[in-house]
Amino acid sequence: MQKMWRVVVTIVLIMILIGIVGIAVGFLTGADTARIYQTAENNNMVNLIMRYYEWIIQVFNTYKAALLGA
Repeated sequence: MQKMWRVVVTIVLIMILIGIVGIAVGFLTGADTARIYQTAENNNMVNLIMRYYEWIIQVFNTYKAALLGA
């Protein structure tokens, strides 16, 4: 069990390191912090779930209109 946690922690630390390196390269190449934040904000899980929910509602309304002739 301890070996499994060591692997999990190692993977998480590597992912954090890759993220830090990516942001550092972005700053070195003249990236705007607002753009980095906007990219992270647009791709978070809550936004994805909300877009999926809105898509489902739109499909449901389309089928309802087609079936009921409304």
